[in-house]
Amino acid sequence: MNITRRFTLGALAAAAAAALSLAGAAVAQDFPSKPVTLVVPFPPGGVTDQIARVLAGKLQEDLRQTVIVDNKPGAGGQIAAQAVKSAPADGHTLFVAATEMFAINPTLFRKFSYDPLKDFHPVTALISSPLVLVVPKNSPVNSVADLVAASKSNGGLNFASQGVGSIGHLLGELYRSRTSGAFHHVAYKGSAPALQDLMGGQVDLMFDPVITTAPLIQGGKLKPLAIAATRRAAQLPEVRTLEELGTAGVDASVWFGAVVKAGTPAPAVARLNESLTKALRSPDVVKRFSDQGLQPMPMSPEAFGDFMKKEITRWSALVKTSGASVE
Repeated sequence: MNITRRFTLGALAAAAAAALSLAGAAVAQDFPSKPVTLVVPFPPGGVTDQIARVLAGKLQEDLRQTVIVDNKPGAGGQIAAQAVKSAPADGHTLFVAATEMFAINPTLFRKFSYDPLKDFHPVTALISSPLVLVVPKNSPVNSVADLVAASKSNGGLNFASQGVGSIGHLLGELYRSRTSGAFHHVAYKGSAPALQDLMGGQVDLMFDPVITTAPLIQGGKLKPLAIAATRRAAQLPEVRTLEELGTAGVDASVWFGAVVKAGTPAPAVARLNESLTKALRSPDVVKRFSDQGLQPMPMSPEAFGDFMKKEITRWSALVKTSGASVE
């Protein structure tokens, strides 16, 4: 190749790079150019909805655009995900969902309509809430040692969950395998009815997020035995972790994150990440969430992508081991 041709190709490459840079700068400068929508796969009033609405207020201030929360519950997150997949890949529509939608349901459902890693681009993790092992207040069980011993007599114990393939279900199955206890699964449609029966003594134990159990524990309606996480919960500092009590590896938190459609320009992803992480670090948001048993967990898009991959690997293995499946 002669010098002139090398120079020409080099100049073209430099021009192309400059054009891309200018295009990216233009996207960053113009974004957002219209209202931003946070699509939530749960009905209004739930934890995910509450998180989205708190963050929507902060985003609206920072992005100087209207931010809408659009609730599209059903089908394990597939209805909400499809809405985001059908929207333009411009960053104006985000999927705000929980562990199930990102790491559990793709394996749990026999037919699932989206791939969390291929169809979406990570923006940031948002919030996490550790799970706590609870029993009825009047239960004769006062420790995890008592619990395992009780499970090995009189036909075993029944553990409630939020539903087939839920975190509470999978964590209960993992706990059974680690302790060799006789724990029998009873699935409910959500935390509320399961907790109601637990408080009434119809079931013996449950793994449920601190955000929903802490008020019941503090109100004297449930008895905590252990935190199923790598560290103690700020709302229940006296309750030790399962690892501290001798059972390692049985830990999980419900976590929530935000993604956009695959193909969204990097500057738009970066701007959303910047705005969301700023919101998650603001003192009023930190206090509000912490008071509810929620822990902000802002991340870079790259870090959240790596986190999602690890969680998918972890939970898909547990789903397969449990044998749980949903049509």
